[in-house]
Amino acid sequence: MVSAAALLSACSGNNVAGNGSPVKNAAVAGQAPVGGAQGAATGGTGGAAEGDVNCSEQGGQVGAPGRPKMNLIAVAATDGTKPGCTEAFTVITEYYQKLPQAEGPGERVLDVQGKWTCARQAGSAGGQGAVVCGVPNDSLQLETRPSGGTGKAPDQQARKFPNSTQRVRFSGYDAVVRMVRFQLIDDTRSGQTYRLPLQEGGQVFSAATLCPGESVTVDDEGYGDLPCGQDQLIQQLREGNPVLAKISVNGDDEITMVKEIYRP
Repeated sequence: MVSAAALLSACSGNNVAGNGSPVKNAAVAGQAPVGGAQGAATGGTGGAAEGDVNCSEQGGQVGAPGRPKMNLIAVAATDGTKPGCTEAFTVITEYYQKLPQAEGPGERVLDVQGKWTCARQAGSAGGQGAVVCGVPNDSLQLETRPSGGTGKAPDQQARKFPNSTQRVRFSGYDAVVRMVRFQLIDDTRSGQTYRLPLQEGGQVFSAATLCPGESVTVDDEGYGDLPCGQDQLIQQLREGNPVLAKISVNGDDEITMVKEIYRP
């Protein structure tokens, strides 16, 4: 029987771990974390899209104890770069090892192998769904996808704010999972932080600071009325500038509209 280390060598881009490596041991024992991500998966087998590499075809599926086994995918960026399978197994294994110290419901770990950030995607129920890892300011990305079905993780997560309007204080942006962080202005008790994705093409309106203009632009209720862009909102959050806003959330828990709250 071919060893796990030999199987991993079939993936390109990295040196193969030796017979006694934790990568090989974790892959055989099924002790790497699971997941699946939105994004590049489009096929019906949970395998790799064109350009991606399904590392599990050579090294076996991965899955934390008690969680479904998944395919480990080295995702090809638009410029063709992608991590090698040995690195992919190393990263996903270390992520699982650091889960007890992970942040919040998304199980986010900022420091994996010194440069990677990993987190569970939105729509992953009970930690049993998608995990995506990326390198900030780089195109390297890997993810896990379920075998069979549509190639995407089942969407079983309870919605937080479906079909609602909320007043929030944005506090940050998680680029790897493409989600904004915020607290509810009207919930002064818990101070809990939530994360939701921005709907693609969603509207953003500035009152004064998001997209500075010659004057304050607000509607009759005091909310921003100057068409802005999601990029401007994200840039403000990346620079550490909190933003007060009213948000509209659709049935898929995506933020469809952001209106800045004017502060004199």
